Amino acid sequence: MNKQTFKTLEKIGLSENEIKVYLEALKLDETSPYELSKLTAIPRTTVYDVITDLSLKGLLELGRSDGFTKQQIKIKAKNPSTLRKTVRQKHNDLYKLEVDLVNILPDLKESFHKDKPSNSNFEYYEGIEGAKKVYLMENEVRGEVPINVITHLMPMDAFGKGFINKDIEEVTKKVLESGQVIKELIPLNDWTKHILTYQYQRDPDYIKAREYRFIDSPIFEQYQRLAITESTAMIASTNEDEAYGIVIQSSSLAKSFKSIFLTLWVSAEAVTPSVIKSWGENQFAKFE
Repeated sequence: MNKQTFKTLEKIGLSENEIKVYLEALKLDETSPYELSKLTAIPRTTVYDVITDLSLKGLLELGRSDGFTKQQIKIKAKNPSTLRKTVRQKHNDLYKLEVDLVNILPDLKESFHKDKPSNSNFEYYEGIEGAKKVYLMENEVRGEVPINVITHLMPMDAFGKGFINKDIEEVTKKVLESGQVIKELIPLNDWTKHILTYQYQRDPDYIKAREYRFIDSPIFEQYQRLAITESTAMIASTNEDEAYGIVIQSSSLAKSFKSIFLTLWVSAEAVTPSVIKSWGENQFAKFE
């Protein structure tokens, strides 16, 4: 027996005995319970039940017996195309079932969620200190879990040059030791060029601890630092008059942000040492 044929008929809803009987009936113009029992090695008492079930499923046509014995029942297999009708009917039944299910789902979900704590959480931190708090939260998981970042690159005047540079040095060391390189996606503009050339001139290992890619397009703008883990999104903003930090613990939101990140990532260009050098010497670092 062809394995694919057997598995397909099984998925449609036929039992093993039904499949055996049906396949043998297909080979014959007309047959009987007795003959099918011999061909399939299924006991005759069982064959009668199988034939009845296949008839109800529209796959066998039963002729009248002469009234003397059940063995004289005439059996004909219907055209196998009937199976498509069976599948289509299952489709229709499932669609009807889905419509009914959608109607009752709100009530079921209300019972499910009632008095249960949500798996998500939202925390908002006001001002520069709030932005700094969230910015530093990344350090707690760096080197332990993958982090994807969409960022404009935080300005040194946000938290102070000494603070930023010290944090970058600590992160660079931690990441290089763990091997868990940070992926950061940035817009390409004068500001991001300035930050990358400055930090690279301070420490060439800076680029080894971070895998940067850039998008060189005027429509791609980013003014916050959005760090994404598997279950959390961390946003730090110090743009113009807006200073805040937001932490959202939500697996579904993190997956959505990660999907956006990866979609942009595949079309972005890599930031390499040669690319950074092509932007020229950083005058700020030189005079510093």
